[in-house]
Amino acid sequence: MTAKVVLLENCPQEEALVALAVDALRAGKRVVLPTETVYGVAVRADSPEAMEGLIAAKKRPSQNPFTLAFSSLERLEAYVPRMEALPQRLTRRCFPGPLTAVLSCADEESTIHQLSPKVLPFVAPENIVGVRIPAHSWTQRVLREADFPVALTSANLSGEVDSTSGGDVVRALGESVDWIFDGGISALQEPSTVVRFFSGNRYKILREGAISACRLRRLIQPWILFVCTGNTCRSPMAEALARQILAKKRGLSLETLEKQGIRLFSAGLSANDAEPASANARQVMARRGLDLSAHLSRRISSLLVTHADRIYGMTPSHAAYLLEQWPEATDRLRILDAENGGIHDPYGCSVVAYEKCASQIEEALREAFSQPDFQSLFFEE
Repeated sequence: MTAKVVLLENCPQEEALVALAVDALRAGKRVVLPTETVYGVAVRADSPEAMEGLIAAKKRPSQNPFTLAFSSLERLEAYVPRMEALPQRLTRRCFPGPLTAVLSCADEESTIHQLSPKVLPFVAPENIVGVRIPAHSWTQRVLREADFPVALTSANLSGEVDSTSGGDVVRALGESVDWIFDGGISALQEPSTVVRFFSGNRYKILREGAISACRLRRLIQPWILFVCTGNTCRSPMAEALARQILAKKRGLSLETLEKQGIRLFSAGLSANDAEPASANARQVMARRGLDLSAHLSRRISSLLVTHADRIYGMTPSHAAYLLEQWPEATDRLRILDAENGGIHDPYGCSVVAYEKCASQIEEALREAFSQPDFQSLFFEE
């Protein structure tokens, strides 16, 4: 058997090729797909015959499980429901991308238990499963259109060098797979980083790849977002004050805080992009040794909300808007100084009003940051 090779670059029939790949997978074929890391061989994961064929093609020990690949977090979470905080954080930040997360799927609600007992040893031995969402847009479309689970493994013989181009795959597996969809040279040209997560928010790097251990250490730390209306007064002051308070609490300089991965952001629901902080906000912060001269406003975005581990709306109306737009962020959303109705807007008022606003923000942050639910955002190695 010689694989059929399909070139994806500059091909106007993308939709038809997606359908072709999905149909081949549905029929139990071994299909090579490009990813941003290395090329992968995919088969339908609910077929014992397809899984056994994949083992034979790879010349891989049968006890080495295969990763399940998904098009979205929503689909993935059906297989690993109720993830703990740390894997939730890293999958939000790293998916789609070069991370393979190895997680417990023992939860009785996991879709994994709907697979044939003949398949489970290949993908979830001992109720442990590896999951991935590749960042390659064409392969994501294939995974999205597939109405069955897909197993994905590197497109090479077991123990041999990874394939980072369609030509590499032809040389390594051209006689062992059915289809090769050639998307050119892989963007990253190194495999995903494989991380095993344990109960109690512990983790271990099983294979360091495109995400370095140093970067992973930064990614596990909390990102905190402050939201107001225009992002020129309240939220930038809150961001600056929070950075100062957290650095002092952790015995770090402002620069070291950021290097450790603890990141703070601010945004506005109706912000114009790239406006400076108001003059009064800059003056009030300067009195506290904080510099807002480089601040530029930005509008709230799905990316900011998705990545943030704690989101503080300045008022109940800000929180209500965020909740309406991003209901999945409910557990991460708070109102700053909710007991006093939030932080009211000093825009257009005197510097005295800004001073009172800054003092209220500072006091509310100290109180919020002392709470156990905030302290639990931090993970130590």
